[in-house]
Amino acid sequence: MGIGASALVDAALFGVVAWRVWCGSRWFAIGGLSLYVLEVLYNVVKHPPGVGILTVIIMLALINGVRGTFGLHKFEEMKKQEHMMHQPPPMAYQAAMPTTSVPPPPPLPPDQPK
Repeated sequence: MGIGASALVDAALFGVVAWRVWCGSRWFAIGGLSLYVLEVLYNVVKHPPGVGILTVIIMLALINGVRGTFGLHKFEEMKKQEHMMHQPPPMAYQAAMPTTSVPPPPPLPPDQPK
């Protein structure tokens, strides 16, 4: 079928890149885009007809993956800062004697006889 071991290695590399981009890795998103651009340049040099529309669509998808991972990290950082701003101030520490006894019963009202 014309599929060699290099094509399987390439598919495995892009599988790892896809998995890590799904987890939000910026570096793997950049690496996947770089790997694809290098492959396209290699194919343009080796097979001169040019670049097809599917190549452009895949490249745009990878660029949006890079944008998405950077946006995800920016959003998480903003959410973390917002959470830090809305935290209540720490309460003052009040030392209390630990006890294991049962609390006393409530006092009787003054108008009831004993």
